[in-house]
Formats: sequence, C-alpha cells, structure tokens
Amino acid sequence: MQKKLILHDFHSACGAQFISNRNWQIPANYGDVNSELRYVRDSAGLLDQSYLAKMNLNGKDTIDFINRISTNDMTKLIMNPMCDTIFVTPKGRIVDYCRVIKRDSAYTVISSNVDGMYLMDWLNRFLILEDIKIKDVSSQYIWLLLIGPRSRVFLGSLTGQPVAPEDEIIWINTFDVVIPAFANNHFCAPAYNIWMPADRSVEILEWLRKRLNAFEGGMIGNTAFQITRIESGMPDWGTELTEDYNPHEARLLKAVSFTKGCYTGQEVIARLDAYDKVQKYLMIIEMQDIIDVSAPFDVYLDDEKIGVLTSFAFDPLENRSVGLGYIKKMYARDDYKLKVEVDVGDRRIAAVLRLPPVL
Repeated sequence: MQKKLILHDFHSACGAQFISNRNWQIPANYGDVNSELRYVRDSAGLLDQSYLAKMNLNGKDTIDFINRISTNDMTKLIMNPMCDTIFVTPKGRIVDYCRVIKRDSAYTVISSNVDGMYLMDWLNRFLILEDIKIKDVSSQYIWLLLIGPRSRVFLGSLTGQPVAPEDEIIWINTFDVVIPAFANNHFCAPAYNIWMPADRSVEILEWLRKRLNAFEGGMIGNTAFQITRIESGMPDWGTELTEDYNPHEARLLKAVSFTKGCYTGQEVIARLDAYDKVQKYLMIIEMQDIIDVSAPFDVYLDDEKIGVLTSFAFDPLENRSVGLGYIKKMYARDDYKLKVEVDVGDRRIAAVLRLPPVL
C-alpha cells in the first residue's frame, strides 16, 4: 500500500501531481517543472522531504554509540547543532548517510532512506548494554529543504536578521512555534533543512509558501529536486548510496573523520585513503538524448566498460539528460570533459563526463 505524506492534502490543494517513489506518494511537480527549476536557480524553492526516516536516540551512551558505528566525529555535537555522518559495513560500504541533530538531551537521526525499519535494525544490531532508547519519530516531524541563491535572504526576511553563509542554524519564530533551519552544504546553491512539528505544519507551511511566492520562489517537486541533486553531485539512497560503494567513491569525505578513534569500517576506509586504493569515483554524466528506461546503465569508452550510470533526470530548461555514475578512477580524477557512451539497452547514446562541483 502506498504511503502518503503528512501534508499530502496540502500539496494536492497546491496543484501537486504525484508519483510513486519507494512506496511513497510524493509531489513530482506542481504543474510547471520549468518554473520550479527557475525557483531553484534564480530565487528559492521549497521541497517536502518528510518521507525520510527519522529516529530519536536518547540515553547517556548515545554519542559514544553513534561515534563507534559511524564515520564522523560525533563529539562535534558538543559545540554544534548537527553533524553529518555515514553508517558503513565492516567492509566500509555505505549503509546510510545521515544528519544527526542535537535536541536537548536527545539526538535525532535523519536518514537518506524512507524505510525507518532499515536504519532501526542496523542500529539495534550494535546495541549490547548501552543506555540508549531508539524510537521511530518519522510521523511526528516535517522535514523540508529550502534551496536556491536567495535562500539566505528569504530566511533573513522571516527572522528580521541577516543570515551569514557561516550560520549553521537559523531560528524562525512563527505561530508561537520556534522552528530551526539547518544549513545544508551538499548542493550547488545555498540550502537549508527546515524542521517543524507535524501538528502545526499546515499553517506554518502555508505561511512559508506565501512568503516565498513574494520572493518569486515557490514549492518544488521531486523532478526539479532530482535535477538539482544530480547537478550538485549529491548521491541518493538506493542508487549511489548502497553497499556497493564506499564514502571515498561517493565523494562524501566531509562526513568522515580520519583522526577519531575506532569505528565500524574504519580500517578499510583508512587503508583506501592511505594507499590510494580507491577504484572509482562519482561523476556527472551529461547526455543529449531523452532516456525512457530505468537506470542503471553501463558506461563505455570505445569498447571498454569504464563505469555505471546509477541515476538520471531530464532537464527541460537545458534540453538534456543529466546523471550520476561511478567511473573508473583514471577517468574520474580530472575534468577532462571526456566523451563516452551510455548503453541504454537498445542503443548507445553519446555522453560527456564532468566532475561534480566542489562543495
């Protein structure tokens, strides 16, 4: 059975056209993908990502526990409101890429996956005698992404204070509720995750939408987001974030600490770094053709298979398809604009490789 967003009726009233995404009905667009892309590129767009799983971890051993089973240094949360980290297998392969948020005495883990039980089961397998309680709180909160060059100016208009690029958290006071906006540096435009309680979300989101419209911005759906995500070189769960790949290959080393103590998968990740053993890297793949079948696709240079395209989207403003894929290291370290071919089953189409932006 398809799941619906908490704000499904709100999106429907805004003209959303829905698609199925990993067993969820989510807005594909609000009637005009071109306009939504312009919001993201010229002003700011607002995306509902509440389908992502959210776990509360509470107890005196929480930070030590997350530190022991994920890649980043969780002691950063002593001074900072959030920290990105990656849960990996003992072989250093990606299980989930998460944002960890400090909340009073508890911590909330925002998954890249929609399946809360997947992350819950992974966390529970490492619990022994730790003082930790884990609870799925996915239905209690709304998780939004505000993205675009005017995002900071827009947030400043809501708070009455200018927002600086280095500000990691901005507090918005509205309807007697104080909601945080967390800086998100994974995209090629300024972006923030806005977090709010589900029980007040309709009135708050309507207020945000109206204020955003006055900034020549608006709601965006999954189509515009996927194009933006791919152009940013940001991997997604189930396509680029899988146990087939490691954080080096996914270019996610900002979420990896090479100085903290031991954690699950550390030996493999450290060895890949120390001995330059990474075999492939994530690359952006530009294609002029429209593709009407689902990825993955093999990528070729002449007759040599050099990688795999893992996800793609068609950009109507640029009239081209753009994708992400893992490419052999020798072709993925420099921005050669290398011309390759993508095998889509019935034909090969011309493509060009380029490096993701350095974020």
